[in-house]
Amino acid sequence: MSQDQRQAWFARVVESGLQNQIFNPSDVLAHATPDVLATHLPPELLSKVLQASLTAGSMTPERVLETVTPEMLARHVPHEVLWACIAAAAARAGLTNQVVP
Repeated sequence: MSQDQRQAWFARVVESGLQNQIFNPSDVLAHATPDVLATHLPPELLSKVLQASLTAGSMTPERVLETVTPEMLARHVPHEVLWACIAAAAARAGLTNQVVP
């Protein structure tokens, strides 16, 4: 699988998880912490996050993910971080250690 395919897969899974309420923005940012974002996001994207938060008067997980979309997360955040979020959601749903026929 190419890097582009891997990024597209992670973007789709994160977007689907958010849309289907398998996890919420707080769950994503519990893994993609401020330190992770500050380390891996490009400065111009961090600037957009700060600007949106300042304009709105608060920085919330929802507001961060309005700017740092699943596509941006998949492009810039280590996939191990996104996988940890996905795996935690699967564990909460009781989907770990199950054999799929």
